[in-house]
Amino acid sequence: MLRAYDIVVINADAEDEEIRGQRGYIIGEVTTDQIGVFIYDLERVWCLHPSDVKTTGESDDAARRNRGSPIRVNSKGEIIG
Repeated sequence: MLRAYDIVVINADAEDEEIRGQRGYIIGEVTTDQIGVFIYDLERVWCLHPSDVKTTGESDDAARRNRGSPIRVNSKGEIIG
């Protein structure tokens, strides 16, 4: 089960070639069809389907401490309520 601040790796078969194999952490609420992932190397947030990532079993505790509560984003990457 994916949760906010879990560190993930983007699957090699992800639709967007630019982020394949990249590491990041989940920045917001996980839904059945969407998650927001902050990609470390690109310093950007991407909206993905949960099946596009694999958890590493690690959590980004520094991000949790520095960012506060998880945020929700829509499919365009915009922060929502």
